[in-house]
Amino acid sequence: MSLLLFSALFTFVLLFLGRRGVGERSGRRLRDELDALFSGEHEYRDVKPAEFPFADVAYYDRTQATLEAHGFRKLRDIEDLTLSRVYPDARTFIRVMVDDGALIRAGVFHLRSRGGLVGLFSALGVIPRHVQVVELVTEVPQGRFLVTTPTRGLDRLDPPPEAQVDRLAPGTSPEELVVHHRRRVQEHLRAHPAHTPVQVDTYEAALASVQRSHVVASRHRQKIGRLSKDELERMTGAPIGEEESELLHEVQRKPPEE
Repeated sequence: MSLLLFSALFTFVLLFLGRRGVGERSGRRLRDELDALFSGEHEYRDVKPAEFPFADVAYYDRTQATLEAHGFRKLRDIEDLTLSRVYPDARTFIRVMVDDGALIRAGVFHLRSRGGLVGLFSALGVIPRHVQVVELVTEVPQGRFLVTTPTRGLDRLDPPPEAQVDRLAPGTSPEELVVHHRRRVQEHLRAHPAHTPVQVDTYEAALASVQRSHVVASRHRQKIGRLSKDELERMTGAPIGEEESELLHEVQRKPPEE
């Protein structure tokens, strides 16, 4: 989920901040890309880290070792092909792990901004040059998600209402994330004793949970018209003006009736 939100942020920077005066055309492109990203289930494939020369593999390995010390085990390295088709210049992979209780799935990824305007805006501090995230997710009950990530102030799009996302400060250690997330799960189960957590003891079970999160995210984007005014203002850091309104109008435009 976090990887999708970050990718959409990079696209916004490219299409709008870097290309003033083309709000309508940028809006059409952003609308098409959001529709491709938030279209329901995604396609994944198994990968090897060597296929991603821009990825900080040492970061993946360090994080894996830390999580293993807290009872997690690696399932697979995978690529989100749906995401890569939309953003071929931002290809990355996700290391999928689960904890010893099969209640928490972890997605570890490194997203590096590179090339052209993305590199320029990252140098100026508009967007981060490197995004290294450990996303912890527990599905409880099925179709509703507790999410913990170190992305406070970084991701600008709202999650769907089915996802209770706790964004901790960037740089929060994996150990702190695990402790915090496990406490959230315990508190949730005490408050909702009838809720049964979804077991993610295999890769197939973890992937099924991921796909359900894609479906609820897609449903939310469709409901709000792909992008909300509040989200757009959060991205620009100011009330929207004429160009921003033009872009938002195009993004929210409904497809013609067939």
